[in-house]
Amino acid sequence: MRIDWRIRTVVLGLLLAGLSLSLRMAAADEPEPTAATPLAEDAVAVAGSANAEAAVADAGGESGEDATVPAATEDIAAAGGDQDVTPEPQAGEPVAAANPAAAPAPVAAARAPAATRVRLKLDVAGELFAPAGPNAPQARESIAVEARFDFVASLAADGGKGVFRRHYADASADLTIAGERSRVTLPDDARTVLVALQGTTATPYLAEAFLAREERDLLETPFDPLLLDALRPVAAVTAGDSWDVPADIVAGLLAIDTIESGGIRATLSGVEDGRAAVTLAGIVDGAADGMPTHVVVEGSCAMAVTEDPAAQTCRLDGPVQTVTVTWRERREAGHVAPGFDVEARLSCALSAAAAGTPVADPAVVPGTRRLGAGRPGLIWHRDRSARYDLVHDDRWRVIEDGAEGLVMRLVDRGALVGQCSITALPPSDARPPQLAEVQRDVERSLAGQFDHVVHASEATRSDGVRIVRVEASGTAEGRPFRWMHHVLADGAGHRVAVTCMVEQPMVSRFAAADRDLVDGLVVAPGDGAGRTVDGAKSPPDGREARVPAKSRTP
Repeated sequence: MRIDWRIRTVVLGLLLAGLSLSLRMAAADEPEPTAATPLAEDAVAVAGSANAEAAVADAGGESGEDATVPAATEDIAAAGGDQDVTPEPQAGEPVAAANPAAAPAPVAAARAPAATRVRLKLDVAGELFAPAGPNAPQARESIAVEARFDFVASLAADGGKGVFRRHYADASADLTIAGERSRVTLPDDARTVLVALQGTTATPYLAEAFLAREERDLLETPFDPLLLDALRPVAAVTAGDSWDVPADIVAGLLAIDTIESGGIRATLSGVEDGRAAVTLAGIVDGAADGMPTHVVVEGSCAMAVTEDPAAQTCRLDGPVQTVTVTWRERREAGHVAPGFDVEARLSCALSAAAAGTPVADPAVVPGTRRLGAGRPGLIWHRDRSARYDLVHDDRWRVIEDGAEGLVMRLVDRGALVGQCSITALPPSDARPPQLAEVQRDVERSLAGQFDHVVHASEATRSDGVRIVRVEASGTAEGRPFRWMHHVLADGAGHRVAVTCMVEQPMVSRFAAADRDLVDGLVVAPGDGAGRTVDGAKSPPDGREARVPAKSRTP
């Protein structure tokens, strides 16, 4: 059995964003409750097969096998020296610094020139695996990624606290899965982005428009330059001294959600010509999207020493100049992604940008993408046939995108909260859908699963789109569910159906996610995708990497 990769660019996001994001996996053989869709004559046949089970529970499972420590890499700064790694803490405990006086600050400090040029290379090779059904071996395929980035970074004058501007001269990746090659590059109208630090997660976005998922995934890499200065110790150190990198910084560097045990330990090898050589090593067990992950890290970095670099004990007070890291990671398959076992090598060089280096692109060209007040945590998706245009909360992950419709799952802090399908219905010259008609079609299509209507409403939006919403309650395979059905229709007869299904225990956590999704949907944008629409509300500010209060990994 082959792993089905209909959405190739999403695979790239998994590997670039800390090997963790949005990869479509082959559907496991799970029982699926029937999800009703409004206007049964048009939608049930098209969307019925697209809805998969929305059974929801916090992720679990066994963590992967221990990975072998990769061979030591040759650092750009030729760093070396002995390492002194303390024993790992127990699961659920934060990583504690052996010497509090020499521990790094818990937040990233961006000490850099007014404009910094960053050149980054990331190479990944390994295997992807996914369930193939009961009593069947896992489906496995080889994968390789070669990504290159070249950009100038500066503090955004008008972006607010902790917001930075990046102008990309190059952002591209070559992806090979099972021998099939593809290439992803950043479009010209997205070459200048803002990057916000949310906790220790660097999140790129556009100031007056929205990034597509594959564009944002391309730009999110492990060891983001905004976090590198947090590798430095706070107090003065001597050659041979070691310190623990704070757990939240480690999670941000590895682009995972939580650290359950272990960490990264830094050791000063020596200082020469005002340049400190530091080695990095560690083993980390944590979670990403709720799935257990095991990472073995080894590498080195060089940082400037500006205050008395000839002293035996000195402060590493200058910015990080180079980083070279190799790590091996094994992650289990999850709700929206297959598992993987890969080895990655990253090298990054930072220097003062040359005078006259461009730091901004022309404005986004109207008609190329959705315009609006860009902000972190929002994703732009356009139907491939231009039947609708959507800006949505980035917790929604695409698992199907084809002629029959779009299927997404809402994953919040590792838990599968709900699922939705979006289907473009055939145009109709008849009057707009009426509440009673939609409610009748919902009851008919749910058949034996329907219990009662929880809420029904109809309204006309400021852009003239009529929205009918029916929320129904019922059971599927003995479990209680809620179904939220929306039918959107414009004055020209274009129609889109949005159906969400949520298991009853997750209703409060799902909250108004269906309404927010509909708020960000434009019906039949045609060639006018560049219209200015604010889109969905910002998602909860919870993407930052963190140390859990207690262990969530079995």
